[in-house]
Amino acid sequence: MSQHRTFRARGRALLLAITLLTLSSLAHAQTIKLTVAYPTTVGSMGALWVTKDAGLFEKYGLDVTLIYIAGSSRIVQSMLAREVPVAEIAIPAVVQANLAGADLVMLAGPNHKPGQKLMVKPAIKRSEDIKGKKLGVTRFGTSDDFLLRYLLNQWRIQPDREVALLQMGGSPEILAGLASGGIDGGVLSSPLNLQAQKLGLNLLVDLSAIGVDYQGAGVVTTRSYMRDHAETMRSYLKAYMEGLARLKSDKGFSLKVLAKYSRITDREMLEETYRHYAVNVMPRVPYPTIKGIQLVLDEIASRNPKAREISPSNLIDTGFLNELDSSGFIKRLYEK
Repeated sequence: MSQHRTFRARGRALLLAITLLTLSSLAHAQTIKLTVAYPTTVGSMGALWVTKDAGLFEKYGLDVTLIYIAGSSRIVQSMLAREVPVAEIAIPAVVQANLAGADLVMLAGPNHKPGQKLMVKPAIKRSEDIKGKKLGVTRFGTSDDFLLRYLLNQWRIQPDREVALLQMGGSPEILAGLASGGIDGGVLSSPLNLQAQKLGLNLLVDLSAIGVDYQGAGVVTTRSYMRDHAETMRSYLKAYMEGLARLKSDKGFSLKVLAKYSRITDREMLEETYRHYAVNVMPRVPYPTIKGIQLVLDEIASRNPKAREISPSNLIDTGFLNELDSSGFIKRLYEK
């Protein structure tokens, strides 16, 4: 009898072990692998980085690999080749891609103000001094390229004719070009603009202070991927919203994450980056700004009339964000 009970006990233990192993295997099998690209190492990527390093993608069943691809135009190429299904890029790249027949769409856009600064050599004091100079952007069609062209047009200076615009590849390369004297100016965001100041370069214009709404980086995918993987994107937005809340509410953790990805350890630079993005720019509920998107469409339409045929609503889909907002999901993240 004792041996029989022992046999049954061992059988139950074995069954329990098999059940736990099966459940673990099922949970692992249900984890969705996802490659997500980002184009720059400045603070506008903070919500994405914090979401990743806080383990929030895993919390919602996603195994996310982040990859850095300098310049949003190159990321778009990877998205169209179906190598990258989701990215953190700005509206100018979405517009340009869709004008060429793509189906990119922004689901959330926390960056509502331009974070870029035009940094220049000390000899350049006024906007007129820019004429005949060489200015660096990451790549044509990117956020900083758009904003620099917008600024030059406001000054009635013709890009590519009165000023040479050079593709540098990425933001660190712009800083390197400024430091070496290879270019006379360039568009940089926190914390790299602060590093440029420490190198003796001048801040000619702070684009965040010129009073324009602008739709910077946000969650972008294709309409086809969103349609075919709706649950994946719903889970992604849940993780991202929690990451944004963590960025805004946990300064100590966020500063460590910003330092890791930007590779800058200067406390003053990191503090300024955090203040600009987490405190001043990013709202709790990151609906894309229609006014900011229209600004981009109007500017691009001056060079490509087809942009006038696009409505801002054609470039965004806030369905998942509406769900999370109206259900109280986002509000609860800030009540913890």
